[in-house]
Amino acid sequence: MAEITVLLPVYNGAAYLDETLASLRRQDFAAFEALCIDDCSADDSHAVIARHASEDSRIKYLNTGQNLGSAAKAVNFAAPHATGRWFVYSSQDDLFSPDWLSKLHARAVETKCDAVLPDVVFYHADETQDRRIVGYRGDRTVTLSGRDAFVASLDWTISGNALWPMRFLQNMGFDDFNAFADEYTVRRFFLGCATVAFCDGVFFYRQDNAAAITKGPSAARLDAADASLRLWHLIRENGFGAEVHRPFALQTLRAAIRAQAMVFNAPQLRGEMPRVTRVWESIQASSEFQASLAAASSSALPRFVYKRAARSYAWFVWLARISALIARRKGR
Repeated sequence: MAEITVLLPVYNGAAYLDETLASLRRQDFAAFEALCIDDCSADDSHAVIARHASEDSRIKYLNTGQNLGSAAKAVNFAAPHATGRWFVYSSQDDLFSPDWLSKLHARAVETKCDAVLPDVVFYHADETQDRRIVGYRGDRTVTLSGRDAFVASLDWTISGNALWPMRFLQNMGFDDFNAFADEYTVRRFFLGCATVAFCDGVFFYRQDNAAAITKGPSAARLDAADASLRLWHLIRENGFGAEVHRPFALQTLRAAIRAQAMVFNAPQLRGEMPRVTRVWESIQASSEFQASLAAASSSALPRFVYKRAARSYAWFVWLARISALIARRKGR
């Protein structure tokens, strides 16, 4: 039985998977298991995992049997196989400091907090564009309430990468409604925490994998707007004040505008336009969202423009075309 279960969904990840598993095996914390959940990859992912598993019994191979289509569904598939007291999640291309798990574990034992967050480095192999999230505004000694951590996560003041108690996985599981459901899930996990702590272990969140779903235009990236709207509803349902839900309403509308702009700039996505339209229709139909958005900006002109875009599809499309033009000029 492991102290920590590392959940590692894999789909056609052979390009970086060897490096990720090697990084795991260099951990100075021995009492972990890594569940590599192969969602029926068509590349050499199985062979990479099998080699590491043959050399290190902590590396375990699971196969979903049929392609489930998302990391969240793969994690839920693996949940009955997890034996740790805590769990962490990693993508198939991320890396870790050798003391990542030991620092997480030590801080969890010391503080008895429900969740512990490491430093997060937005990692590029050439290290030229890296930025780092350290504790809470640079302070690793502070502990936050779960609600305060939830709010801090909304603008990435803190990340969603954490050591979580296994009961969260077993009792709540991961939401799997779309490609960005994991970001919604970790916010829901924060709401389940009494307290949240920090440590100086490091999670290297890879940013230079061109095949990642967050890179380049794709149908999956359009899901970000729907996930943002669901998160706005979660904010409201949990009684957060206007200082939280108002700016997030504006963030949600902007996410929908960016999604529509992506469709304009990527003709291959034109068939996916209804998923963006459905988000706008939900925004337009919600009087609560409209009220939240109306007071979201202190500047008169943006407030006027965004209010119109939330109520008029023509204004929404107009803003999206401007956003698409700006993106083209920036080469994105």
